[in-house]
Formats: sequence, structure tokens, C-alpha cells
Amino acid sequence: MRPHDVVVGQTYRVHCTHKDNPAQLLTGDPAQAETDLVVFLWLLESVTEFDLTVTETGRTLNGEPAVTGIWISETSRVSTPLPPEAAERMGLPSNVSYIVEGVLKDAITGQIVSRPTDHTVTVPCKWLQPLQ
Repeated sequence: MRPHDVVVGQTYRVHCTHKDNPAQLLTGDPAQAETDLVVFLWLLESVTEFDLTVTETGRTLNGEPAVTGIWISETSRVSTPLPPEAAERMGLPSNVSYIVEGVLKDAITGQIVSRPTDHTVTVPCKWLQPLQ
């Protein structure tokens, strides 16, 4: 799409191929590690399309017009604070805050449980297609 045709708040289909170099979506920013992980897995799985709701226009990516938006995907990865009482029961020092990270599983079946999660990504405008 042409940059001036993109409307903030609208959802578009992002379509790219390996020829388009989707690796350029990787940010390398530690604050964006989860998004980079999802993009990396997306690249490994050869997924070439996803829906993006545009939140900002007028961006550039590698010198090309781009937009930023929200991409919703499924994940089983979780990160949650460890309550101080639990840390104490585990014999951990009380002057430190802890975070537990891992995979969400059903306690009875052991099956991995996925949940929706949102990611902020910037993509070239030329990858956008109107939803039909």
C-alpha cells in the first residue's frame, strides 16, 4: 500500500515473503525481547501473513515508509512475579524480588495452554494489504 492510504485504527493483512527480508522486523531491543522471539519463531515457521491494527503512520524502516501497529498472536510463555511468601518458603533471600518465567500448562493433563498476546511491530507499508 502507499503510505498515504494507510489509516490509523484500521486493521490490514501483512503479507511478506522471505524475499522481502522479514528478519528486518527483529529489533534487538531487550525491552522488545518477547516480540523479537515471536518474530523469530514466525520466521522459522515460514508464516507469511498476519493481521496488524495500525497505531502510528509516518515511520520508516530501512529507509522505506512504514507503520507501527499491534499484532495479536498466541503464546504459551508466561512471566509472573513470585510472591514473597513463596520465595521465603523456597529459602530465597527476602531482600530480592523474583519473577517466574516459563510455559503455561494445564495442571491435570500437562497440555500446553496458549493465550492471546499483543506485540507492537513496525512493518514496511508495501507489505500491507486491505482486509477483504
